[in-house]
Amino acid sequence: MRRENNFDIIRLLLAIVVVLFHVGYICGAPVFASLPHYFSGHLAVEGFFAISGFLIFASWERCSGIRDYTIKRAARILPGYWLATLFCLAIAFSYGSYHVGRFLFANLIFANFLAGSIPGVFVANPEHGMNGALWTIKIEVMFYIAVPIIVWLCRRLHRDAVLWTIFALSIIYRVAMAEHNTLALQLPGQLSFFMIGALIHYHLDWFEKHGKWITLVAILSYVISVKSGWFAFRPAAVATLTLSAALLLPVVKGPTRWGDFSYGAYVLHWPIIQIIVATGLFAVRPWLALIVTFIAVAVGATLSWFVVEKPSLALAHSRRIKTPYPAVTPS
Repeated sequence: MRRENNFDIIRLLLAIVVVLFHVGYICGAPVFASLPHYFSGHLAVEGFFAISGFLIFASWERCSGIRDYTIKRAARILPGYWLATLFCLAIAFSYGSYHVGRFLFANLIFANFLAGSIPGVFVANPEHGMNGALWTIKIEVMFYIAVPIIVWLCRRLHRDAVLWTIFALSIIYRVAMAEHNTLALQLPGQLSFFMIGALIHYHLDWFEKHGKWITLVAILSYVISVKSGWFAFRPAAVATLTLSAALLLPVVKGPTRWGDFSYGAYVLHWPIIQIIVATGLFAVRPWLALIVTFIAVAVGATLSWFVVEKPSLALAHSRRIKTPYPAVTPS
């Protein structure tokens, strides 16, 4: 993979889309009610999953073993996730609500849907959930677990056949569960986006060589998906367009020259929005509230990166260097 790419800035832009989507979804301000129609949180999440497919398979191929891989993945996802959980607990304690055991347990096992709210917290808000954005994290963790298994199958069978089969089965599941949206959005319904990321990783030279034409086909496929409502065209289109922007466009750094702030913004923005909604600012000064929201999310994401995420990644990297692992036989 090229060292210079747009993954960080694309992820940050996708995180901003999710913030705008959730502002419209939970703030209750009529002026922002249409935001979810213009900024699709689901589309942004699908882009995240496509990038994950590319990067996690690449990560596995660079690792020297399952332990190395586990340390690397845990260091990337857990510190920020725990920070978001602790932030929610701090909010609950500020409300004088200490019945947090169920919420804490559910979040520690990545099953926040079991306890999405805490009694007595945000009860006056239009939406009571503590952090509704975290539903995707359990899917990401399941991706992490699935990758070694998928690679094992790829090395014993035909690699591309395995990846395309998983892609097709994921679409079949998604279409079959179309009337049960909550289940459709879970695994294996999201694997199709992830698999395109994996396929582009394994065929990166071909993708870069023919990227212009592949991107044009992806645009056409996305238009067909939107106009027809046929989901089958959507995963390859969304994943390809996301990775085209990350890999084929001129490199843009922006704020990501100082760090990867997308994950902190993603896991912290929901409770930040809820706090600002609870102050009543969205009801009286919605545009000021939106500005305050983005400033608060930016501060939170920056602190998350420099205080929690970056040190954790540095520690994990030092542990991997100090610990010898047997080499993995390349496929």
